[in-house]
Amino acid sequence: MWFLQIDTLGLILLFTLVYCLTNHILRLRGRSFRTTPFLLVFDLLLLLYVSWRLALFYMGYTIVSYLLVLWVRRAARWRRAVFVAASVLAVLPFFYARLQPFTATLPPILVLIGFSYNMLKAVDAIFYVYYTDRSIKFLAYANFLLFFPVITAGPIFRYRDFIKYYDSPRPPDAAAGTGCIKRIIRGLFKKLVLVAWLQQALAFLLNQGAHCWVSILLTFLSYAVLYLDLSGYSDIAIGVGTLLGIPTPENFKSPLQAATFTQFWRKWHVTLSDWIREHIFVVVSGRRLNRYVGALVGMGTMIVMSLWHEFSVLSVVDGIYMGSFLAYENLFQKTTVNKRKTPKSIYFLHCAAVTFFFGINAMIHTIDAAHLYAVLGGFFRL
Repeated sequence: MWFLQIDTLGLILLFTLVYCLTNHILRLRGRSFRTTPFLLVFDLLLLLYVSWRLALFYMGYTIVSYLLVLWVRRAARWRRAVFVAASVLAVLPFFYARLQPFTATLPPILVLIGFSYNMLKAVDAIFYVYYTDRSIKFLAYANFLLFFPVITAGPIFRYRDFIKYYDSPRPPDAAAGTGCIKRIIRGLFKKLVLVAWLQQALAFLLNQGAHCWVSILLTFLSYAVLYLDLSGYSDIAIGVGTLLGIPTPENFKSPLQAATFTQFWRKWHVTLSDWIREHIFVVVSGRRLNRYVGALVGMGTMIVMSLWHEFSVLSVVDGIYMGSFLAYENLFQKTTVNKRKTPKSIYFLHCAAVTFFFGINAMIHTIDAAHLYAVLGGFFRL
């Protein structure tokens, strides 16, 4: 990931350090420091440093998507149709990129690194102006869309949360600043050390033959690799964002302690699952979430989340697989397990089962297709 290459990471940490020192000095002198113009300039310079085509695309997308936001805000007639049309237009580059592997007629003219996350933020801004009937200034929107700590991955900022700190950033005190630095270091250790070690262990186990115990070990190991990789990036983003005075939302909340899949998705990649559920299925269902609608929402959310990662038959199958757990829990009202009223051993077994079955899903992202089917077959070989 370019975000964690030594040169770009050095620029990010240097900017963060200079910003914090400047802000601290001005505060000691009783002056305020507006961060947003400086953040936007750094966002653009960072993109330009990585790739001029990437910078050009994001500048263009920021302007075009902001025009879509204005279109929705100013629409007097056919407002709902304008809202739907603007949302569809905002995601067109995403579908363009996803369809490229299936046809040679679509040249790769766009550089879309991390675009899927920015697309979700652009759509969120469209939802914001539609449902609140409030305007968004261009500078605020550009800072929101290109906020560099979360430009390539999660957590996914909501505009309503970002705007709280846009005009009045919350500079960290000494204790909070120390916590942020520790969190950045922890995130780097997860991604650059632990994930590398575990990937070596994965490669070793894949060469041991397809047997039940190997497949079980690979399941839990895949879970660990995916968790450390995603949560490590989130730690870095949250630490940097908070140092800049714009607290970034939590993305992982102790998922190993989830005793059901409903609870699990409130703890794992929280901002993504919440975004898809609230922006698509709750809107479509009109917020009438009885257990039958809840089952359909759960199934639909998982299918969309899988296709969001990749357009393929395997992604559809994986979405149905994960959605089946949510559908079952909603239909039979098994969405929660009361930790206080459940014996510890039983509660632990529930958590272990959720971890194991999600680990099977994690293998899709950590093991190549050639080995994946062999590993799944290994469950049936003693």
